[in-house]
Amino acid sequence: MLQALRNRLTGWVAVVVVAIFAIPMLFFGLDSYFQFQTPTYVAKVGDTEISSDQFRERWLDYTREMRRMLGDSYAAEQFETPVAKRQILERMIDEQVLYDYAQSAGVMVSDARLFEEISKIDAFRNNGVFDPDQYRLRLQANNLTPQGFESRMRRDLTGSFVPRKIADSAFVTDTEVDRILALENQVRDFRFLRVPALPTSEQAPDEPALETFYQTSLDRYRSDESVDVEYIEINAANVEPAADPDEAALRSRYDAVPERFVSPEQRLTSHLLVRVAADADAATVKAGQEKAAALAARVRGGEEFANVARAESDDSGSKAEGGDLGWVEKGMMAPAFETALFDLTDGAVSDPVKTDEGFHLIELRELRPGSERSFADVREELLDEARATARQTAYSTLLGRVIDQVLNDPSNITAAADLAGVPVQRSGPFSRLGATGILALPAVQRQVFSDLAIANRAISDPVELAQNHVLLMRVADHAPSAPRPLAEVRERVIQDLKIDQAAKASEARAEALKARLAAGETIESLAAEIGASVESASDVTRRSLNVDTPALAEAFKVSAPALAQKSQALARASDGSQLLIELIRAVDGDPAKADAAQRDATRAALAAAVSNDQTQAFVAALRAETEVRIVEERLR
Repeated sequence: MLQALRNRLTGWVAVVVVAIFAIPMLFFGLDSYFQFQTPTYVAKVGDTEISSDQFRERWLDYTREMRRMLGDSYAAEQFETPVAKRQILERMIDEQVLYDYAQSAGVMVSDARLFEEISKIDAFRNNGVFDPDQYRLRLQANNLTPQGFESRMRRDLTGSFVPRKIADSAFVTDTEVDRILALENQVRDFRFLRVPALPTSEQAPDEPALETFYQTSLDRYRSDESVDVEYIEINAANVEPAADPDEAALRSRYDAVPERFVSPEQRLTSHLLVRVAADADAATVKAGQEKAAALAARVRGGEEFANVARAESDDSGSKAEGGDLGWVEKGMMAPAFETALFDLTDGAVSDPVKTDEGFHLIELRELRPGSERSFADVREELLDEARATARQTAYSTLLGRVIDQVLNDPSNITAAADLAGVPVQRSGPFSRLGATGILALPAVQRQVFSDLAIANRAISDPVELAQNHVLLMRVADHAPSAPRPLAEVRERVIQDLKIDQAAKASEARAEALKARLAAGETIESLAAEIGASVESASDVTRRSLNVDTPALAEAFKVSAPALAQKSQALARASDGSQLLIELIRAVDGDPAKADAAQRDATRAALAAAVSNDQTQAFVAALRAETEVRIVEERLR
């Protein structure tokens, strides 16, 4: 934090120096003062860098989501692969080129559009309605600020502009829908036999084979990058404020905002609207007033106000509820409406009341009088508030002093802890996925696994864990990801090699059997040779539940056989065995038998596939015109 200014300058000299630095920093930023910068980006898209920290954060989000989805079946080695990491990076590059294109085309996301999209997110809704308090709490729980989240949302909406427009313009013909329905409802007949997996060898592999397998599979045997962190927590709940305020201070707090202890009068209200435009001519206004008067006469003649409102009101928002507006306080309605409402007695209905919307009939259904709480009634509440304010002030003062100490001595966390009156805690080595408690929070991980924190070993900026509760930390030790020595993982490599050799041998045997089946040998003779039985499946669809799933999936991938011929395929079962499949017959479904709902669903799915293909083609064209540089070694 402001490392370049840690020269302990004082007096007017400091003011001059800060001014000299500040003016150019407005235009060029603090980084311009560091002449020797080492690039740390994973990819560069045009002039925009995707930093190592940005990539790691996206990668961490991805692995967390996979862990959440898969639960106990999650295995890190399935995802910690160069291919998976490259896929995430490619997605980030595509997003950047789309964002750059949208910006160059002048796409802007208005505040109204941004709020509309945020308000649709279920996590921020309460009983189906956007809840501002829920919004803030959910963001806080994920260590996000509204400003940061909204900036990210605005960027995502900007980047998704073109894909959304492509999706809106995608269309499919009836002929295409018929073809998809024919394939989707196709029935097939096939037979298959299960070729058991060969057992792993009992004999240890020779050294050259072991060394070769190890060298070609190094990514399987890498250690996780880890950090060892020193940290302190500063929590307002543990900060002792000054003495309690005296009676005069409490009385002053009470008198400062007297209206907060007054409950205003509320009126349970219904209304009926005869809509008349604000610029309507005199004849239209008169007609509206006469209609409203006639409706008032019906109500006063004995008809239920709610029934008349349901039948006659032009207010679509309250009509279905019989005109119910709920509890109304002063200041909530148009002046004329409010004056008429607060002149009514309980149970009365007003004469027609003119506003910019037209003529209203207003029914007062119930009155809830206002009330005022005395100083004695709220004294304890005021005392609690004063204590909380004092605690907040003491906390803010203490945190400011600690931050000043960190600025003066950015690597001495002990001095900061002594000033705060808290102990220095030590985490011990942990990886990104091995962290627990507060160290597993995304905001904490972003800090401690950043290149800057690892290189400088300085105390971090405060990370907010909750309101008035922060964490400051520094990386005390760091171990980068690196291949483990063969000697350390030898037994695991031997076992992996045996499994790999057995799998390849099993696959080779199955391929040989498939070739013999294609050459004219019968599936029954092959089954007899390996001691297996032939299983049959007739008139099955893609959604049949009574057929081996891998066999069913592969049987529908095979091209339909020509007349008097058969097609062959192999599928790998979950137990490692190979399924040798012989497709006998394929008959297309009849599109005419599909109902409207199925046709609509098929059309929508096909349109989505078309728009996805078109979007990918558009992104590919943009990338062809954009200089993209990827630094492979920084993907680890």
